Amino acid sequence: MKAELEIADTAQADNAEEVTSGSPIFYLNGRRKVRTESSVLVSSSRWLNDARVREWISTENLRRNGHDYPLLYGLPTLMQAVDEVRDVEEAERLVAEERRRNPAFDQWLNEAFVSTYSKDDLKEYPEGSVGRQLFEYMDEFDLSPELNSRILDNPDWKPANTLDYWNLRMGQTHDAYHILGEVGFGSVAEYFITGVVTGNVFRHLGAELAGALMTVNTLIMFPWMTRTMLHYPGAWPDLWRNLSYGYEVGQQSDALFTAKFEEIMHLSPAEARAALGWRGHREGVDSRQASMIFGEGREIIP
Repeated sequence: MKAELEIADTAQADNAEEVTSGSPIFYLNGRRKVRTESSVLVSSSRWLNDARVREWISTENLRRNGHDYPLLYGLPTLMQAVDEVRDVEEAERLVAEERRRNPAFDQWLNEAFVSTYSKDDLKEYPEGSVGRQLFEYMDEFDLSPELNSRILDNPDWKPANTLDYWNLRMGQTHDAYHILGEVGFGSVAEYFITGVVTGNVFRHLGAELAGALMTVNTLIMFPWMTRTMLHYPGAWPDLWRNLSYGYEVGQQSDALFTAKFEEIMHLSPAEARAALGWRGHREGVDSRQASMIFGEGREIIP
């Protein structure tokens, strides 16, 4: 393997043209242009090579939150691109490796539980419970428990691999994280959820697999951070607080992503956190003002 890498490095060096050297601006030195026979853009990054991903990243990082363009309008196109660009074979190799060393993760995937509860089912839970609060939220904004854009578009869609199952399951449990964390809903509150799940998956799984599982979340949420700093800096302190606080919760807690939240719907948020092994909870996290800044005077996500 070492010899192969040395050969590849030598071939790349032979095919590279030195552009800058001897500049007093030290970080400009060493730029090389790699010659190619390709007549179109080509990169060592599969993500950069895809025009749909490039469009998503440039648009979502730089645009404002205008009334003309819904927050997640381009998501179905992004999901199609992710399906076609991601390295499923490598991800499944990482999954198999993790399953061999992590019995709890292996058991979770063996069961491959998929939730089937409806909004009417949530209505039956007692006042103040996680389930009842979810019902009240969904009822107020006329929402569905299903968040996966592919299932919303095609109810017969089924996961084809572990990455599909991960994204399906995270969509099914997403709103419960809001209730369990008692952080409310809204665009800036979403960063608490991103923090919890990111911290949790990097705590309990290998880093390479964790990164692969978080690809969709990264492509959706991280551009909002750039957009906030460029256009809505007044929302930044709450955004960063939510992300870092959520990450701390995720790092301290049991493997929340493997839990059946459906089994704690009858409990209060405090009782449910104890049952799930959710640790590091704080009181009084309110992101409504920051969400209004991010939405240019309105809440742009329920």
